[in-house]
Amino acid sequence: MAYINFKEEKYVANKELRNRKKNNSKLFEEYMESKDLGREYVADKELSFKEFQEKHFGNIRIVDEDEFLVIENKDVLCSIFNNCSFNNIKFKECKFIGCTFNDCKFHSGGVIFENCIFVKEDSSKKPTLNNKENFSCCFNKCSIYAKFTASTLSYGIFQECIIHNTLFELSDMNNVIIIDSELNKIVISDSNLVGIKVVNTYMVDFEFNDKLQSKLDEKSFFDKIPIREKTREEFEGLYMIYEVIGNKCRENNLKNNFGEYYYICKKMQRKTLDFIPKIFSYIYDLTCGYGERPLYSIVSSLGIIIIFALLYMFTGFDYNGININYNLNNLVYNDIKLISSNLLKSFTYSVYVFSAVGSNEITPTVVSEVIGDMEIIIGIIMMGIGVGAVTRKLVR
Repeated sequence: MAYINFKEEKYVANKELRNRKKNNSKLFEEYMESKDLGREYVADKELSFKEFQEKHFGNIRIVDEDEFLVIENKDVLCSIFNNCSFNNIKFKECKFIGCTFNDCKFHSGGVIFENCIFVKEDSSKKPTLNNKENFSCCFNKCSIYAKFTASTLSYGIFQECIIHNTLFELSDMNNVIIIDSELNKIVISDSNLVGIKVVNTYMVDFEFNDKLQSKLDEKSFFDKIPIREKTREEFEGLYMIYEVIGNKCRENNLKNNFGEYYYICKKMQRKTLDFIPKIFSYIYDLTCGYGERPLYSIVSSLGIIIIFALLYMFTGFDYNGININYNLNNLVYNDIKLISSNLLKSFTYSVYVFSAVGSNEITPTVVSEVIGDMEIIIGIIMMGIGVGAVTRKLVR
């Protein structure tokens, strides 16, 4: 019945981000010196091992997709792009290895990456068996309007980026880190999201459009989405995103992850409800956490027992011939030890009533008997809710 520990997952993601940047920086320095990434890479002389400042790539005016400038079979190695713009351009079967994009804009009519590779996984150093470099690309503070088709983005870093109107189709995004960013109108289709980390990222209109199935695993993590506007429309959008993520977890047999995102989804949905439905939603949450928190039923049951125990103190009952009946006047003048003792007796009586067991030692007054009937009904309902919540988790 494990839940997602968001604090721990964020710590792990940030640690992984630091290690990945350190690894990329080390490899970048080595390859900048040697200019040799291996036989499978042929560095493009115009685009590799360089630093570009405010350079424009592609057509300036907005054109249709079939009019995009096509760049094909280019290996762009260890280059840094600062404040550059990429417009109306299609990269086909290109390799971007160890590249860093700072404050770049992929916009206008958009950018297409088709069958492109953004990572060097295998090591160039001997022995190469089972050695992985995972030398990836990094996007910092970029605005991205793009289409990634059949591309490999593994181990990529998107930090403080705005990614909008973007499609990831049949792409490998395993172990990608998206952090402190914004995802707006994102569609993922039949892609590999194993080990992906989406941390502290605002999301709007996020969906999966699968013909087969996008893959997630236990290491995949979607952080809680920051709330900005606190409007009903925003809450509606957010709960639908949590629902989308939860359903995708369920399709990948990640039942605990599904349960956690379902719970967050229901809490977010509650903020969109009218007064009466919202009250019922609160009760559903408090009693069993929308079926995802069986422990809540125990805590809420204990709270109900204590509340009714206090009521019995004032409505009165006989306990082994001792009359216990308090009001505001005699409560003040009674000894604290006696009050504590009678409160314990009242608590015991409430436990008996809640569990519908009863006791020959206790005789309630008429008012206490009516209240007791209410507690019995509530107790039966709570036991059913508790058993149902536990069964739901165990069956899953």
